[in-house]
Amino acid sequence: MGARGDDFALVLPGDPVTVTARGRLAVSGTVDAVAPDGSVLWVIEDGGQGRHMVHCTDQATVVRHDP
Repeated sequence: MGARGDDFALVLPGDPVTVTARGRLAVSGTVDAVAPDGSVLWVIEDGGQGRHMVHCTDQATVVRHDP
């Protein structure tokens, strides 16, 4: 498990992640896609709650979990 900060190019589709923003849980789920420039991360939320977009300017921290 490792904190990834706002460099979304370091996570891969299929990675299980938790995203926090401003110290609060924003979303937990699986990485669906990452923009080629690493600026945008799409997460499929756990529990079938849809898809969530996180932008590098959102001041979010992404933590990848071991599967």
